[in-house]
Amino acid sequence: MNRPMGSWRVGAFGWGLAVFCFANAWGHDSITTETRQRLMQTLLQTQTVVTSSASSADKSRAHFQIATTLDSIRDLFNEDIQSHGAVNGLESTALLGELSRAGFALRKSESIGTYLSPLQHYRTALELDPKSAHATEAKYRLFKNQFYDSFTDNPLKPLTQTRDELIQLLQIGETLLKAKHPVVKQEEVHFIQAIHMLQAIDQQLLSATEGRKKFKQLLAELRLNYPHSLKVLTLEALGAAY
Repeated sequence: MNRPMGSWRVGAFGWGLAVFCFANAWGHDSITTETRQRLMQTLLQTQTVVTSSASSADKSRAHFQIATTLDSIRDLFNEDIQSHGAVNGLESTALLGELSRAGFALRKSESIGTYLSPLQHYRTALELDPKSAHATEAKYRLFKNQFYDSFTDNPLKPLTQTRDELIQLLQIGETLLKAKHPVVKQEEVHFIQAIHMLQAIDQQLLSATEGRKKFKQLLAELRLNYPHSLKVLTLEALGAAY
């Protein structure tokens, strides 16, 4: 018996819609097979340098490359989380498993809900070769990523930051304020360092007088150089109680 034309059209439309939805879902996967394989190959090859008898300089470069590669991956994963609530797509899910099996598992913050930057690799890179060509970028990534990974809604109340870590961040911030490296965004550095000054007052690492003075100086420089930055408004609000 011949199938009615109306039924055929509905069936064809349904089949076409299913194909479209499948293709659209596949298109949302931020990682392709080639990308997954390339990222894992980079990590595994670089890891061989870390575990070899290579020089401190070579191991420092390896740790830095591992850190930047993992940071790129976590950015993609976090984009999925923001868009879909979880890591999305076959290749992304496969990569998540491969990272864990290879010893590169990214840590996810239960409080923030996103994957955290691999800060220890940046720290190790700096410890092994503090004067390397990548040292400034490693400091900037450590400084910036540790800050944004440290809180949920109030940057003055970091979740796990210790006094020793804050002391190190204040020192790195002072160095970055003088840096001319193209990767270093001074708007970010001034903003984060100003907040660290307020944290230092709270933790009595600086006197209220000294902390307020340094905070106001950083805010003034930010206001002068980036007058339309929303970061200025944020600092004004945060500093009002000090």
